[in-house]
Amino acid sequence: MSIRGSNTFVWDTSKMLGQGATSMVYMGRNKKTGDEVAVKVFNSQSFHRPFAVQMREFEVMKKLNHDNIVKLLAIEEEVSKRRKVIVMEYCTHGSLYNLLDMPENNYGLSEDELLNVLKQVTAGVKHLRDQDIIHRDIKPGNILRSVAPDGTSVFKLTDFGAARELQPDEEFLSLYGTDEYLHPDMYERAVLRRAKGQQFGVYVDLWSLGVTFYHAATGSLPFRPYGGRKNKETMHMITAKKEHGVISGVQEHPNGPIRWDRDLPPTCRLSRGLKALITPFLADLLEKDSQKTISFDDYFNKVDDIVSRKAYDVFCPSSFSHLIIYTRVKDDMSQLRQLITDQTEILGGAQLLLHDGKILNDESREPVSNYLKHITSDNPIFVFNKLPEFKRFMKPACGSFKDIPPETNVASDYPLAKKNFATLYSVRNAVKVLVHNDMLLTKAVKMYSRYVQQKSSQLELATSYVTRMCSDAKAWKEQLFSSLGIQVGMFRALANNVKPNGIDVTSRVNMLQTVQQTGNRECTQIYGDLHSRLDKATSLLQDIKSGHVLDTDWDPAKGCVPTDRCTEKMDNMIQRLQKIMNSFRDDRSKGQLNNNDEQIHRFDKNKMKEICVTAQTLVDDDCTKKAQQLFLSFKQFYSKAVQINDAGERLDGLISDISNAQTRLIGKLKGSGKQCLSQAEVCLQALGQPNNVANGDVSDRGDNASSTSRGSRQERLDSVLDSLQTTRSSLEEVRALITENTTLMEKFSSLGEPTEEYKSWEYVLPS
Repeated sequence: MSIRGSNTFVWDTSKMLGQGATSMVYMGRNKKTGDEVAVKVFNSQSFHRPFAVQMREFEVMKKLNHDNIVKLLAIEEEVSKRRKVIVMEYCTHGSLYNLLDMPENNYGLSEDELLNVLKQVTAGVKHLRDQDIIHRDIKPGNILRSVAPDGTSVFKLTDFGAARELQPDEEFLSLYGTDEYLHPDMYERAVLRRAKGQQFGVYVDLWSLGVTFYHAATGSLPFRPYGGRKNKETMHMITAKKEHGVISGVQEHPNGPIRWDRDLPPTCRLSRGLKALITPFLADLLEKDSQKTISFDDYFNKVDDIVSRKAYDVFCPSSFSHLIIYTRVKDDMSQLRQLITDQTEILGGAQLLLHDGKILNDESREPVSNYLKHITSDNPIFVFNKLPEFKRFMKPACGSFKDIPPETNVASDYPLAKKNFATLYSVRNAVKVLVHNDMLLTKAVKMYSRYVQQKSSQLELATSYVTRMCSDAKAWKEQLFSSLGIQVGMFRALANNVKPNGIDVTSRVNMLQTVQQTGNRECTQIYGDLHSRLDKATSLLQDIKSGHVLDTDWDPAKGCVPTDRCTEKMDNMIQRLQKIMNSFRDDRSKGQLNNNDEQIHRFDKNKMKEICVTAQTLVDDDCTKKAQQLFLSFKQFYSKAVQINDAGERLDGLISDISNAQTRLIGKLKGSGKQCLSQAEVCLQALGQPNNVANGDVSDRGDNASSTSRGSRQERLDSVLDSLQTTRSSLEEVRALITENTTLMEKFSSLGEPTEEYKSWEYVLPS
């Protein structure tokens, strides 16, 4: 009879969820509520252990209460055998091992799922250490998985049969664990039966965690002798002899060399940014020397640093690569740029960062997490190299299909189909990357073109401003010094005819003429330099106007476009190969096929080969070649675009120089005008006139000249005063010109003002 039970629960021994050396776990239900549970039932071998050891699991589980540790519901006795059973919550989606066994995860978990595993398993381990407990059998099979209402995975540590209390400075002698996840010291004693009496510490859990996380990241165990766990001596040699920093050792041929790796394999699904964080972390966990192993506190801090980082999608057109940049909470723009440099080798000063029509402003020192919003894989930060430098095109890494022999072998055909099915998923991911990057490259071209077009329009407007200002400044210069020249002539005529009180008026007039001539010469020199720069600016403006049609010849159809339906084609091949794989699994269970089934099996095997060839052709001869053509087009586009943008940068600098020169010219006009007016008033005083010339009022001081002479002299002075009034008006025009110059340049500068939403971004493109 398969149905067994306790007072509160019932379970079906035909529905086994898992099995260990000393127990089995069955699917069960609560008799009163019908809730599903997992029931751990111990076999006879478990009772050969010391009683204290048998009770240890019960005592450990009673101490634990955490979301990432499987929950203990009850400890009861089986009715028929009067043996204790452990009733736990039922995790609906198997274990982490089951997840990794899925073909789509044959090359490792996705980035988000791996971070989820890292965060939640570590949270469970921290709860164990807070209770001074070590697990001693951490592996994917002992990490259960359920799915939360929002669809995210929840991972929970289970199977505490080997767990025990142990202080950080304590050691133990007993042997527990699974071969592939054992620390090399424990492996030597437990598997090879050597090193008798050797003791072990809490560090054995850290090694097991390192192997588990490597397995989750890559889909494979890190240390693999040829022939697997049967090759015990080589297995121990790999782990015991590996150098510090090595995270993988694989033997691919009998008695062959070991291939050592310090990096994660290119086929794993992690971004370069996460690999850079995970790799040194794994190296710390997989440290064979127990004296150099990191502490649990260091382990918890490193995980916290990794999982607390903010991820930003970045696309680099010059290397045709989609990147993920992981920043710390307090990282500002300088740190973000350095992280981009680490992945692209584009120095911070050569980076142009665009997102949503905005250009990044380096002045802000607040954390980027405060203002970088709405960044996704479809709407990333685009990082352009201001220099026309390009990386070699790199096809996304993917798995290789296994050769398919023509003969039927039901025992090996299912594993073969499963491996090729996993590779098909890997190829599909590569196709998705290529198609997605094609889309982003076209988006990058359009965005950079709009950036150059907008910049060209701004520079054209600015050039128009400074041209108008140059013309106005020249007119006021000529008007001012012409008026001052007339005044000099009038004063000289008066000085020749009238010599009041014996004052040498001529010397005063000469001084006025010197001031007028010097000011005119200096202003003319400044204007000449200004006009020369304006000619260069006008010439540069013609060069950058071609930016308005920069992307006219861009053809996105050189790459893959949505109408090609490349991803959908891959999905269709996955569905077909999955059906064949399931059929092969059924055939393997039959063992012997009849003639009809064998013929169908052969047909399916031919179809599998056809699917594999079609998929490889699609990724290599279609998607990859198209992406290469599109990338080549981008190189041609960008080389021209950078030239236009460089011309714009030079024009921007010239406009700034012209504006500064105009400011100097207007300042000199104003200063020279004031000096001349001041000297003119000195001349008036020398001629015996009062100081209230500002209003044009002149009174007779009663000199001894005749009335006729007085009248003639008065007429001349009135002309001088009129001329002075005109000069004062000219100075007012100069003042107005200064105000207008400032207003226009402020208006031009305001085109780059950041919006309130993006305080550290400058507006560039229209929304």
